[in-house]
Formats: sequence, structure tokens, C-alpha cells
Amino acid sequence: MRKAALASLVFVACGFATNAQLSISPRVGIEQAFNCVKYNNTSCINPISPNISPQISVRADYLFNKVHGPFVGIASNRSLVTYEFTNPETGDKEFTADQGNWKLRLEAGYQVSSKPISLGKTAKQPATTTANLSPCAAARMRQAMATVPQKPVMNLRIQPYAGMAFVPKPEQAITTAVKSGETVYQYNAGDWTSAFITGINLAFAKGSVNKYVIGIQYLKGIGNMNTETLNTPTENKLVITQLSSSSAAWNINVGIPLSFSKNKQSVAAISKVVAPAKAETPAKVETPKITETTPVKKSCGYYRSRCSHWD
Repeated sequence: MRKAALASLVFVACGFATNAQLSISPRVGIEQAFNCVKYNNTSCINPISPNISPQISVRADYLFNKVHGPFVGIASNRSLVTYEFTNPETGDKEFTADQGNWKLRLEAGYQVSSKPISLGKTAKQPATTTANLSPCAAARMRQAMATVPQKPVMNLRIQPYAGMAFVPKPEQAITTAVKSGETVYQYNAGDWTSAFITGINLAFAKGSVNKYVIGIQYLKGIGNMNTETLNTPTENKLVITQLSSSSAAWNINVGIPLSFSKNKQSVAAISKVVAPAKAETPAKVETPKITETTPVKKSCGYYRSRCSHWD
């Protein structure tokens, strides 16, 4: 029973794979990150505004019947912001901030695709008249006009998607360093390890040839966003500082998809070539031979009866 179910599953998977299309699209764009730092009980502090950086990415889409399928990708990421202060008691007011190091993030998810939406009108064929043509010539002209290929027009597919992003090896949350004889505390804000992503792709094509794709994506960091505690001893007391952050980002990109579709050999309707029937040569109609009839010999009584009225 299990073998039969497994064989059926493999058969269905193979059936889907034969109708699948793989495309890889290198992309370039820009991303704006929004980081909020909470310092003790203060409201949200935006360390850098605007936090915009260029982005490069590569994405692979695997669509079943050009309708739905998974995707994976890799992209540059610069959501990390370094938040530095020297006095824990006034760190929410006296601080410096800068963009963190570049990292790579991995993306994976699932997307669906709409049917192609035509962005132009198909060119109409010039009207031809067959009124003064013979039936054979008119049929040949109609056949020739039907086989003339039409010029493809631009079309658009709308492809919403959702998934997850991952950035391995996070930075240490809080570090200390001595600069110019002064202790500097650094908090790495927006250093998420996992994030929820959603977005939409606008895929443009001409006929069946993919031309370019425009993507818009939203990202929300959810992993490694814990509250960190900094204990700073002073002369008379212990200063406890709690730091936390939230991170989100918007990006827009454009890319050129490279398709690797499994083209099934189109089973063209093979028209049966019917050999023209040999024209049967009409049988020769022999003209009947006129047989010469020999004159019938008339008797004497015949002539007497024919000529008696002349007497």
C-alpha cells in the first residue's frame, strides 16, 4: 500500500515537473530600512533617517504551468545600525548612529501568478477580397493569410508572493570599546536573523519571451529582536539600561529573467498527406463500325407488285 502511494506521489510530481518553468533573474535596486530603538522606557528612537542603501540580488523562480510555485533567492542586506553612546544615563539623547556592515540574506517562499494581461492590440491583417478570384485561387489566398505570423504584443503578469528571509551569524548585541580614553557602548540595532517577507512582481513579456520584471518587497524582522540589558557600575550606584529594537524595510528592484523552460515538443497536428488519386483514363469509346449491308436480292414478284400501278 505504501509503495503504491509513493509511486502515485512520484508520478504526480513528475507530471508537475514536466509542465514547470525555471527562471533566474539578477536584479538591482534600492532598499530603505526603518529601525526603531527603545532606550529603557522611552518612545521609539529613529537613529538614521533615511536609511537607504543600494541592493543587488539573484532570484530563482520555479513555476508550475506558469501559475504558482516556490522561489529562492540571495540578496545584500544592510539593515544593521550601530547605536553608540558614552553615558548610559543620557544615552537616549546623546548618541551617534551609523549603518552597519553589509551582509547576505537568504530568501525563500511561494508565489502565484495571474494570467497574462495584454498591454497592446494585435495588428489587424489587411482586408483582402476574393470576389474576382476562382475558388482554387481564393482558397490558396485564405490559406496563405492564415499562416502569416502575427506580431506579438507586450503582456503583464502580476505575481504576489510571501516567504521568509534569513541572515545567519548575528553580531553581538552590546559591545564596549575605549575611544580617546572614554568608554563607548555600542548597541547593534536591527540585527535580525529571520524576517517575514511579502511583495509583488510585475513580469513583462513580449509574446512568450520574458523581457524584464519589477519587484516591490516589504520585510519585517522577527528573529533575534530580544531586549538586551546593560549593567553599568558607577561610583554610588548601578545603572541598568534596557535596549531593544524593531526593524522593517521596503525595497524596489528591477531584473531581467533568464528562462529555462522544459518545452514539450508541440505535437503539431500532422496533416495526413493524402496522395492524389490517379485520374482514371476514360475508357476509349470505340465508334461502332458501320457494317456494310449487302443488298437483299429482290424477287421478280416484288418488282411486279411495286411497278404494277404504273401499268
